[in-house]
Amino acid sequence: MTSLTDASMTTFSASSSIGATASIARIRTAVSSGEAALGHYVARAYDAARESQASLHAFCYLPQTAPAGAVDAAAPLAGVPVAVKDVIDTADMPTEFNSPAYTGRRPEQDAWVVARLRAAGASIIGKTVTTEFAWRKPGPTVNPWNDGFTPGGSSSGSAAAVAAGIVPLALGTQTQGSVIRPAAYCGIVGFKPTYGAIARTGVLPLGWSLDHVGMFATNVADVAYALALITGVDAADPHVSHVPHVQQSATTARGTGTRRIGVLRKQAGGDIDPAQQAALDRLAAQLAQDGVEIVQVDLPAEIFETPGHALKLMSVEAAITHGGLVDRTPELVSEAMRGLVEEGRSLPATVYARIKAAQMPMAHRFHDWLTRAMALDALLVAPATGEPPRGLDYTGDASFCAPWTFLGVPAVTVPVGFGPAGLPLGAQLVGAAHRDADLLTLAEWVEARTGWQRAVAQRQG
Repeated sequence: MTSLTDASMTTFSASSSIGATASIARIRTAVSSGEAALGHYVARAYDAARESQASLHAFCYLPQTAPAGAVDAAAPLAGVPVAVKDVIDTADMPTEFNSPAYTGRRPEQDAWVVARLRAAGASIIGKTVTTEFAWRKPGPTVNPWNDGFTPGGSSSGSAAAVAAGIVPLALGTQTQGSVIRPAAYCGIVGFKPTYGAIARTGVLPLGWSLDHVGMFATNVADVAYALALITGVDAADPHVSHVPHVQQSATTARGTGTRRIGVLRKQAGGDIDPAQQAALDRLAAQLAQDGVEIVQVDLPAEIFETPGHALKLMSVEAAITHGGLVDRTPELVSEAMRGLVEEGRSLPATVYARIKAAQMPMAHRFHDWLTRAMALDALLVAPATGEPPRGLDYTGDASFCAPWTFLGVPAVTVPVGFGPAGLPLGAQLVGAAHRDADLLTLAEWVEARTGWQRAVAQRQG
């Protein structure tokens, strides 16, 4: 058993390793056919995690040896190495939330989603760095493209581990923008499903009205494959979906005509960098050329209030979850978390109640606006202001993701190019609640038209 958070920093370059990991599809073909031994890719991922740790700092814990994993090569994730964010319980590894208050904490059982992965044959190779309690205090993880920049947060290590070619799949969580934003910053695919699509039992709460389990991969097809295996509810998970359950797919509802994607005249999170806007414009133009109907839209005015609503909900719920720890041992809790708890405690109960009461009706209205009034398959929006911030002290602005988290709708980001500092830029697609598969089908089609692989090849020379 080895703790890894104190390793010294050296330069890490993604130029030779980005995307080097095999996809889930490739691993499954090789393992099921006997081309590769069951533990081949797991051992390779484990070795890569250890070798990169001194420079990348993606992991906070790795076991002494590579995990054995599945014994049945026919299992749907047999031979697939997976990394898990350290706010998600693992019975065979510590789960410490990047907090000295929980050093040495060993859960009695796996989180529901981890148990689901193991049942499908996946091998959990280690725990990835998170910001403290999935809030603002960063860990030591650097951006794989340039170690002078943040990988984003709070799912910092999971995003970096996938981007650096260590694992093809990693779990994260999102309460504001903690999957979509780091995925965009690291040049990979990040997916946040419909609220409640993946049970949160055994996942540390930050704001239960907003918490989602999500994932990172190098391509959309792997996300769709994994999602089908880990979607489900658990009786021990207390949340109930607050968005309308729509079983009918968008293609059935609207027919099989031209895809319609909405492009915002004004981003819900505020202004974005010129390079980010240019990347969205280029992608929209390419999609239009390939037959998509691009529709310029103005969001309903109330959507612009959702980042503030989300922050208020989270602060109150974080105060309830973490306030006792702050009171008992304030010296073991960061200033950022103490401030969040204080903010939550100072918020009038009537304010919280009004926002909570408005959340479900807003989600219903957004669903009707997206699917009926505008008849859109998805929105194409910014995942962040642009490239990641310089340094490791700030993990970026979550305002461009918070509206979709608050509304509980599925969102996916795909890499689309590079900004002026040579760091990745992403594009976020937002779909209708409970139409996750439709959104991923569309995202896979969009992914093929981004020119990302060509941009990577040009940059790597």
